[in-house]
Parts: sequence; structure tokens; C-alpha cells
Amino acid sequence: MPRSTPFGFPPNTPLPGPRLGTAPQRPQGSPADRAITIVLMCLAPLVCLGASFWGFFSVMATASCGSDCGGAVNMAIPLMIFSPWVVWLIVTIWAVVRLARRRPAVWVMLLGLGVATVIYVAANIMLFTAVG
Repeated sequence: MPRSTPFGFPPNTPLPGPRLGTAPQRPQGSPADRAITIVLMCLAPLVCLGASFWGFFSVMATASCGSDCGGAVNMAIPLMIFSPWVVWLIVTIWAVVRLARRRPAVWVMLLGLGVATVIYVAANIMLFTAVG
């Protein structure tokens, strides 16, 4: 059945409806995505704690070089202790914002895990090559 034009509109006026050229809908975060993101947000501090303890205990590796180990060691130890926490904080804030906007956020936490791992491994390599 053809639709008639509402009162007050000329007969050839297009009726309101979905517009052509509108932006496509962005993907909504699924309940599983939200649940996994929240679990990762809660488990990540435990991983950060373990990584920081390894950084604290890595100071014992510098006993062989005495008080003058060089700049690489002086930069590697703080990186090992603090970088997991900084990455976790930044990534968690980013993920919470994405969750509040109902966007997929689990990839943000996984990206943070990858970035933190790369920084941490690089700091370990820097420390143990400087110590020799």
C-alpha cells in the first residue's frame, strides 16, 4: 500500500526515513568482550606485581660491578620496576573509556600486555648485557 504524504507536505516531497549516505553503525562491545576486559583489568596488577618484584631482585645482579655499573643499569632497573604499572594505568584508563562508550576494549588490554612485555624484555636485555 503506498504511503500518502502527511498533511501540509507537497505531494512529491520525500518522506522522512533512513537517509542515504549516513555513517555506518560502529560495532558494539559484546558482553563477553566486557567480561574479558574486566577480568584482564583485575588480573593485570598481579602480573605487574610479579614483574616489579623481578625488577627489585634484579638489583642483586649488579653486585659484581659494584657502585659504578653504568647508565644502562641505572635506566634498566627503574624501567623493570615501573614500566608495567605505567602501561597498565594508561591501558586501563583507555579500556574504561572504550567500555563506557560501548566499544570493544579487550584488544586494548592485549595491546597493553604486548607493549609492557616488549619494554620489560628490552630492559632485562639491557640490564644483563650491561652487567655482563
